[in-house]
Amino acid sequence: MRRLTREWSFASDPAREREIPFPVLTHKDREELIDVYPKNKVITSKYTILNFVPKNIWEQLHKAANSYFLLISFIMFIGNYTPLFHGFIRFYSTFLALLIMMTASAVIAALDDKRRHEADVHTNNQIAHRVHLVDGKCSSEDVRWADVTVGDILIIEGDGTFPADLLPLASSSQTGGCYVDTANLDGESNLKLKESVKCTQHQLRYATTDQPLLDQAVANLTSLRGQVVAEPPQKSIHSFKGRIEMDQRQEPLDAKHLLLRGTVLKNTSWILGLVVYTGPETRMVMNSRAAKAKYPNIEKVINRSMLVVVGAQCVMALISDILYLVTKRRFHGLWYLFPSGQFQSILLPEFIGYWLTFFVLYSNLMPISLYFTMEVCNAAQAYFIKNDLKMYDEAQDTPANARTTNLCHELGQVAYVFSDKTGTLTQNVMELKQLSIAGVIYGQTGEESGFQGKAALFQARFDPQKAAAIDAVMEVLSVSHTVVSSKDRSGKLKYEAESPDEGALVEAVAQLGWSFTGRSNEGLTVEVTSNAKIGSRTYELLALNAFTSARKRQSVLVRRPSGEVLLLVKGADDVMQKLATDPQMFPEEHLRSFAKQGLRTLVMGRRFIPEHELQQWLADYSRAQTSMEDREGALARAADKIERSLEILGITGIEDKLQVGVEDAIVK
Repeated sequence: MRRLTREWSFASDPAREREIPFPVLTHKDREELIDVYPKNKVITSKYTILNFVPKNIWEQLHKAANSYFLLISFIMFIGNYTPLFHGFIRFYSTFLALLIMMTASAVIAALDDKRRHEADVHTNNQIAHRVHLVDGKCSSEDVRWADVTVGDILIIEGDGTFPADLLPLASSSQTGGCYVDTANLDGESNLKLKESVKCTQHQLRYATTDQPLLDQAVANLTSLRGQVVAEPPQKSIHSFKGRIEMDQRQEPLDAKHLLLRGTVLKNTSWILGLVVYTGPETRMVMNSRAAKAKYPNIEKVINRSMLVVVGAQCVMALISDILYLVTKRRFHGLWYLFPSGQFQSILLPEFIGYWLTFFVLYSNLMPISLYFTMEVCNAAQAYFIKNDLKMYDEAQDTPANARTTNLCHELGQVAYVFSDKTGTLTQNVMELKQLSIAGVIYGQTGEESGFQGKAALFQARFDPQKAAAIDAVMEVLSVSHTVVSSKDRSGKLKYEAESPDEGALVEAVAQLGWSFTGRSNEGLTVEVTSNAKIGSRTYELLALNAFTSARKRQSVLVRRPSGEVLLLVKGADDVMQKLATDPQMFPEEHLRSFAKQGLRTLVMGRRFIPEHELQQWLADYSRAQTSMEDREGALARAADKIERSLEILGITGIEDKLQVGVEDAIVK
């Protein structure tokens, strides 16, 4: 293992790229990394033992009533124990009540933060499996999440959560793919497809013994020598730029190569991951905000109302002061108004001194127990919410949970609900319902499950022209995607898709005779059983232009078994119309028909690419892939060069039904 000294001359600068040599397998090499990069310990709590009292007092004094009663107590103290003016009410009657109320609020805040501390302890003490070198052999050792460092190689098994931001070096999948559930990070319920680094995937999965594949991959780590160059830590969960240098070669890295902390490995037996970012430098922590005091709307209203009360109190004190000064000679001899005792005279001018006296006397206009009463009500409401059977999710065995008690009554004041549609208002279960091909609509919407136009498509194939148009659409749907196939225990083919739309389309065309069977180093394989040319086809995958929200389309560049090079595209109708060879021939009527039925639409197109254009474009695409500056922009510009003059082939209409009770919830 080579020494790491060269890398650390600048590594501690968070604004510069980091160079991470691998594999780091011994404690001696790890010590150098521990001093450079932050620990993987994460703290989400708001208070510590040392700062709780001053920080909580500061937060409570942001409540106008607390500041008001503290001021009143101070004025009472001056009136009681100094000769400045008369204080007829003992200051401790107000101050002690204020102290009790603030203490009760502090206890509730401490209990809220105690739950955060417990969650932090649970998270930081979870166990990860780290690869460690012992007597020249690699083995697995258990470490706490908090002790994971940059450069560690971790073994993550199926349904395991990633303790840091990792670069997948190898996975159990032959193609190097793995699926990730990002619901904890972005709320999306569909799985995301990630890819292992190609050069390490091939080298680590190379089997030389009869050992299990994971054990063989771990043993092969000692043969690796390389380094990862990664961008500085940043917040975006959808972008990542870097490269891996190994055996005098470079391989570009992007977002599909980064496994984020807090996400979960799904439908994959195991992966080996290199830790790139830890603790506060992980994407999840950088996007989280420190716990802060949350002030509900009703508290803001009370704070504004306090201004009215204080204003009225000032006016009443002024009126009483004036009346007293005007009439005091008439009543001066009455003992019950002017009792004998200390401070018969005051040091302040009478007008100011007696105004303060009356101001204190009218202080009961604002009830001192107001905020404490609200705190008790909030705690009770939080208890009722947690124990409400109508808010219990039986499917997930999860009750409702009020994470911040002082926001409970906000539920009754909701005026607007902002929500996305897919997976929130809808079930996120997609089904192909209709197809528009060569001016004809196949299938129909209704209660029946699945695509109901199979018989009509079969009938249309007797017309050679229609058959060619149908096969062109089937080819796009079965080839232009990022779906990965696998087989269950019964040997039945199943698909795992990053997008539920893609999964629905691939499953539907498999039922229509174009069955995607898998990926390999050679490309994609499709089993065709719906036309005269029955058999297996392998398409060489030359390039993939991924879907983004800005591009609104996805395309693949493939070579047919016959040698023809095709660009197969599917995307949003507004974008595809601009890219069409003849925008006037665009099937807008069918699009409107699908939209009126609530179907999600995708437009399909293709273009045959001549060989000379292909070679020139692949060179541009390769440069864009390895660019460290604005890689996404470079790839988008490269895609724009080839995604033009498209032949529009058809439209898909996918149904995503609303969740049960959505209409009733919206009305209420």
